[in-house]
Amino acid sequence: CPFQLDIVERVIRRYTNPGELVYDPFGGLMSVPYSAISLGRRGYACELNPEYFADGVKYCREAEYKRSVPTLFDLLGAEEEAA
Repeated sequence: CPFQLDIVERVIRRYTNPGELVYDPFGGLMSVPYSAISLGRRGYACELNPEYFADGVKYCREAEYKRSVPTLFDLLGAEEEAA
């Protein structure tokens, strides 16, 4: 049963700092690592089911990609700093 992401994110924000490690020993669809990566933490997990693991890795890579792409506000801020 996957966790609701808003609950996971609330716990991660409350008990960890950016850059820290968040570990889920029962990864499932990797909701916890996905949320951790999305919030600027490092997310680790274990999962016995190979299909769930493969899907979870895709979700985590997607979260890493989303964090690496600059937003419009990032670009505007960089433009203002250069001026």
